[in-house]
Amino acid sequence: MANAAVVGGNTRFPSLQSIGNLFRFGINDSFNSTTGAGTGQGNAQGLIMSNLNPDLVTLMDESIQELYSDLRNVGDAELIIDNYIVGPLPPLANPNPAVQVALGFAGYFDGFEWHPQFKLPISLSKMLFMWERQAGGNRNFIPMRKAPFALGGVMQGERMHQWEQREDLFFMPGCLEPTELRLRARITYPELLFSSGLNFQTTYVPIVDSKQAIVSKMRIQYALRFAPDKYQTAIAEEIRQMNKLRLEVVRAQQDAENERASFGEEATQDMAISYSWL
Repeated sequence: MANAAVVGGNTRFPSLQSIGNLFRFGINDSFNSTTGAGTGQGNAQGLIMSNLNPDLVTLMDESIQELYSDLRNVGDAELIIDNYIVGPLPPLANPNPAVQVALGFAGYFDGFEWHPQFKLPISLSKMLFMWERQAGGNRNFIPMRKAPFALGGVMQGERMHQWEQREDLFFMPGCLEPTELRLRARITYPELLFSSGLNFQTTYVPIVDSKQAIVSKMRIQYALRFAPDKYQTAIAEEIRQMNKLRLEVVRAQQDAENERASFGEEATQDMAISYSWL
């Protein structure tokens, strides 16, 4: 999984160059000389919003980050990481209900000290599910539960059982066996940074068919600054473009059959497990 905008030759994704070209076309800035000649395809394309203008990267970054946020909210699979394995995490030496462990971006806290080699993926935005298993062998991963009423102080055993998020850390009761965790989460990508080495031709946004939506968001910010009379038009176009992307995500989700879980013996047992850890 990439930790930044994809760099390479996957032309299924829009490049920064193609995004910039379409944006400049929309604001009538596709010329590359003061005489208005040519359309220019190099790094100096455009008289106002050329690739050399840091404001262009600022507009792109703001719009791309907003696109990621919008698509995460509808569960776009392009912004999900799964089967991310962390561990084996060191066990507690002795059970102690006053001790909790935590997993974060800086490492794993075992209740007494930090282990920086075990950490969350830097792109993680929101945890969806966690599983656990004893390290060693090829055992199945067992689902963990998000604590419904915060973690309780419990005597640790062979499994963690539950997790709870506080700030940017995920806390668990800890356990007495080396443990591996499996994570499924929503992700984002780091912000673009303007530099002379940023290659617009080979830097891609890893969302298929997102060019028009990104450009429509850029035009909103541009209208706020330079063309307030075009602001409402830009808003309407952004809504139209994002509705198309959201519809694709929703239709893909509707392909899967879903049914409500039965509320019976199994559900009662689920509740019993949860409440035993309060």
